[in-house]
Amino acid sequence: MIVDAHVHIGKSARLQIDVGADFLVEAADRLGFDKICCTDLTALFYDMHEGNRLLYEEMRRFPDRILGYATLHSTRFGREALDEIDRCVHDYGMRGLKIYSTPEASIAEPAMIPILEKCAEYNIPILSHTTPDECEYLMAAVPEVKLMMAHAGGQPYAKGDWNRAIMTAGRHPNLYLETASSTIDAGFVEAAVGALGASKIIFGTDMPLLDPYVQRAKIVQTRLSPQERAQVMGGNILQLMGFQA
Repeated sequence: MIVDAHVHIGKSARLQIDVGADFLVEAADRLGFDKICCTDLTALFYDMHEGNRLLYEEMRRFPDRILGYATLHSTRFGREALDEIDRCVHDYGMRGLKIYSTPEASIAEPAMIPILEKCAEYNIPILSHTTPDECEYLMAAVPEVKLMMAHAGGQPYAKGDWNRAIMTAGRHPNLYLETASSTIDAGFVEAAVGALGASKIIFGTDMPLLDPYVQRAKIVQTRLSPQERAQVMGGNILQLMGFQA
């Protein structure tokens, strides 16, 4: 089973995106993806309550195809953020959390710790737009939480340093690397699997922001064994979300 662990749905003037579930599911069909794990852009950048509700409506339309991330656009809502995670898990059936971090509004701060603890309590993974340094802070605070470093260091805030991302993930058993990135360095996937094992690498595309065909090719056109490829392209994220691969 192939599962894209990093997909965006909804509207964002900032990113110039307006994409619905029908478009994404049709794209997944063309790509051969069985399931897509979605973050709603309204929740990510504006209103977590409204965005998560909108995603739930799309999950209900495609229950066998869309898996939802509860999404927070800030760590600094205290009890309200924790209540929103409760609602998304219990009422909406979401299987993970997505949160964004920037140098100006980093999630590597004390306000994030109760959120990490809540996700550890529910045993749901977090897809975090973070740098290796931020992940060091987060994993030291709550080492039992399952954290996926979005883009595996291949993003501007992390200076594209996927080598450092691999070293950081090697120090933390519950830190995983997600592959979506506009950085297309030869050998990245093989290096990550060689250093960490296939069980620590999560396939994602960042669709529709990035070209999903290119992101798929980064995994398919590697020297990974069929078993390793199956883990990376679906088995690992399903396991983290509590499914049987």
